Amino acid sequence: MAGKSWGEPTIGHTTFRLGGNLTEGYFTRRPTRLFPVRGFDSNLLEAPAAAAASAEVFWPLANLQAGYKSLPLFLHRLRLGTFVDAGYASIDGRSDDLLVGAGFELLTSLELGWGSFSTFRIGVAWPLVQADDLDQEGPVIVFQLGRPL
Repeated sequence: MAGKSWGEPTIGHTTFRLGGNLTEGYFTRRPTRLFPVRGFDSNLLEAPAAAAASAEVFWPLANLQAGYKSLPLFLHRLRLGTFVDAGYASIDGRSDDLLVGAGFELLTSLELGWGSFSTFRIGVAWPLVQADDLDQEGPVIVFQLGRPL
């Protein structure tokens, strides 16, 4: 993901934010001007230009394919995910404000309410690289249930 604004920057309107807020849920949606980098606080850096990328590898643990009694919940697969996220926010086109975070997650795909396919993730992330003026420490808990409606 990447974004660039031209003209005079207006904080919160024509700028992009970089930070740890990855999660979306049934009633929440991540703002389009927020680029997630797990392992950091959300909205950590803000600038008129920003970019972020993520690499994930999923390791299969179990093929559950099971529900629980008559509850409207059906679990599909259980996986371990490892990831590295990187991003930068810049005012003048330089990449001095680089963030890199890494960690692992436990993921399962599930079906709620007889047809609403969702993902449940819980994990831990650590900051690896950060700008000189930042002092972020890990670990940071990553939690997500569902996708926006």
